[in-house]
Amino acid sequence: MGILKKLVVGFFLLIFLGVAVIFGMQYYYETAYDKVPVEVKTETVSGDVFYLSHVLEPGKYKITAESEGTVEKITILDENGNVLTESETDSLIYGSSVPFQVRVDYKAPVNVEGYTVSVGIYRLVKK
Repeated sequence: MGILKKLVVGFFLLIFLGVAVIFGMQYYYETAYDKVPVEVKTETVSGDVFYLSHVLEPGKYKITAESEGTVEKITILDENGNVLTESETDSLIYGSSVPFQVRVDYKAPVNVEGYTVSVGIYRLVKK
């Protein structure tokens, strides 16, 4: 039984360390970098919509999306429209050495004619 106990404790320890590293990296990017606005938009829309940015230069970016409905996902695309990565969160820090585009998918709230969506793309510049 000793080995099983060590495996279970080790498993949970690795999960805890992984979560700590993720929050540590998030804190580092929030404090060590300035956010320079590249594209910040807010619009009132109806129905399910998406936002597609222009092609962004290589670098580190913080992408945020908000909606009175639901932010379904943030997708990073290459210049040809191929999916590089997807995130089902409302904010994302992404770094790239090649140009890319950002697509944000929004889902409309139920029984609402119009709702507000916003997107913010900020270039992270070392302080």
